[in-house]
Amino acid sequence: MRITLALAINVLILVLTFLFMSHMYIAILIAISLLVWFFYFLWRRQQLVQERVERKIAGQKVIMPTEHIMLRALESSGYSQASGMGYIALTEDFLYFELILLDLVIAVPTARLQGVEFVRRLKGVSPVRKMLRIMFINENGEDDSIAVNVKEMEHWKNAISDICKKP
Repeated sequence: MRITLALAINVLILVLTFLFMSHMYIAILIAISLLVWFFYFLWRRQQLVQERVERKIAGQKVIMPTEHIMLRALESSGYSQASGMGYIALTEDFLYFELILLDLVIAVPTARLQGVEFVRRLKGVSPVRKMLRIMFINENGEDDSIAVNVKEMEHWKNAISDICKKP
């Protein structure tokens, strides 16, 4: 839905540009207006996802508060990776992650967390910065992991490691 909206806006900008070639200043104003509305949509969507994550963890003992992150890879997705920005939070009961634009939500009970490590590459994804790989057992009972970039890498690694050590 959201990708369709973004594509529709871009197509509309191109069509309007060609229609108003003789009145280029009108096309430029319309294009700027559409671009502003597009970025407003992205900003608003980011706020909604952050609020949803915070509501999900409300009333629980929060170990690591909601943080804006960059998802780099999801091991179970194979070599076709969808990356993007999202929010992550860790409580005593679960690790919760949600992407901003794609409908990807990962909620892992802390009992299913297996470990955490720093990696430079996962499933063909190799950004410049090191990534935090969080290993867990997914809902199908299979080993899985996500690679993310967070601001406080060491804090996240220590917090998840401590949870994994608990019986």
